[in-house]
Amino acid sequence: MIEADVVVIGAGPAGSASAIALAGAGLRVAVFGRAQARERIGESLSPGAPSLLAQLGVWERFRADGHLPCHANASAWGSAALAWHDFLRDPRGHGFHIDRARFEAMLRERAIEVGARLFEEDAPRGWQLEGGVWRAAANADSRVVAARYVVDASGRAASFARSQGATRLVAWEQVALVAFARAARPIEETFTLIEAVREGFWYSAPIPGGRFALALFTDAALHHAPSARTPEGLGALLDASTHTRHRLEGHRARLEGAPRFVDAGSARLAHPQGPGWVAVGDAALCYDPISAHGLTLALRTGVDAAAALVADWRGDASALPAYATRLTRAFDDYRREALHIYRSEQRWLDAPYWHARHAR
Repeated sequence: MIEADVVVIGAGPAGSASAIALAGAGLRVAVFGRAQARERIGESLSPGAPSLLAQLGVWERFRADGHLPCHANASAWGSAALAWHDFLRDPRGHGFHIDRARFEAMLRERAIEVGARLFEEDAPRGWQLEGGVWRAAANADSRVVAARYVVDASGRAASFARSQGATRLVAWEQVALVAFARAARPIEETFTLIEAVREGFWYSAPIPGGRFALALFTDAALHHAPSARTPEGLGALLDASTHTRHRLEGHRARLEGAPRFVDAGSARLAHPQGPGWVAVGDAALCYDPISAHGLTLALRTGVDAAAALVADWRGDASALPAYATRLTRAFDDYRREALHIYRSEQRWLDAPYWHARHAR
């Protein structure tokens, strides 16, 4: 039997942050999750991240890991001209462009250091709550897993929460056509670029190793997926951009691997907690990149959920519902702000992507 106070389902940033905070508070923590086999988009940390990394005990290690500074965000939104937002006056400092795989490995290593047990296997299924204890059979063998609490950090699938009847409220659907490109010239730029086009908007950012992360955020219905998932298809879509195309051409950046579509919609769980469980990161709520808070939000929810679980463990029955209320309010604020930003783009009111967002 694997016995723990808390089982964390998922070993990404949110799950690892929860595991670190929970184990640091003295709880027995078991984490089920594998390192991601495929490279993922999501490589920007906002200026609010360093304080969270310090809280998790990894700030100095993060600084030594070779991640890149992000000194500004540039956007061609509402106009073909670039507008700049730098972090010079932000008292928290600048953001970062990170090596996502290295970042996640650092967090998993820290979780193990502070006492969490990591099981690099699929999470148990068939959870049942009996007498205040969650039980399930591990997938690898016939072991039984038992814990007082479960943290759902399974990403957009929200596999545990959904198995308990939780429903997902979708604010708007969206996909991202994701790619990575290697530059033939040194990348001296330190900014994130957002560029609105008729089909949606482009995102690009430099990442360690002389590469760019690239994504077109759009609606799936607007594209013939097999064609778009080719270098030629991506190139045709890039031709409709200006600043993004020039950025890649200026660095003679060449595509690595085939582009792929991933879900990038905005949604939240109607109830991100229940008896003895809580959801964190994308399992709880998903923002799109115009919020500029994706990875930092994952860390924040992981830390906050851990604090709520520790409080509940110590007898504060209001802690988990209060956590859920904060997430709901945060998502409502994000939704209003995001729709305000979408409405500020007035150049393609007849285009399906923009018309759908203005209609909201």
